[in-house]
Amino acid sequence: MSVLRAPVVFLAGLFLEWFWSTYLSFFGLAPAFTLILTVAVASREGPVAGQIYGFLWGLFLDVLSTHVFGAGALALTLTGYSVGNLRRQMDVSSPLSQFMVVGTVSLGFHVFTGLTGLVFERQFLWVGWKVFLLGTIYNCMLAPVIFALLRRPPSSGMSR
Repeated sequence: MSVLRAPVVFLAGLFLEWFWSTYLSFFGLAPAFTLILTVAVASREGPVAGQIYGFLWGLFLDVLSTHVFGAGALALTLTGYSVGNLRRQMDVSSPLSQFMVVGTVSLGFHVFTGLTGLVFERQFLWVGWKVFLLGTIYNCMLAPVIFALLRRPPSSGMSR
């Protein structure tokens, strides 16, 4: 990712997560833009970029949360690392495969943050069935759009 594009993607992720969850939630549901973007960045750029973006976006989520501080950062860092390392074994070029990867990661994210709450707060931090199932479907529906927006720009076509 270019030096100029990286901060734009990062700030866009922060803004989309905050704005959509604050003003555009639908029946209390909002997509997890930072999760989808972490998966997209890690699948395109690799584990290091996925971890960095995931950690920073996770800290943002933790600031917005009232529960275990650091759970979001840890979950998104592990997501970026895992997807980045597995990117050569999985195909994320089609919308169906993007749908499946984001769906699997979304379910795992909710379970992992719940278990983190169990360890540190002695209670499983359950997001509820509505967010667990319908929020995951919402994430999956937006995944192809996010992946398309992060597609590498075409080369200039100029030859030397």
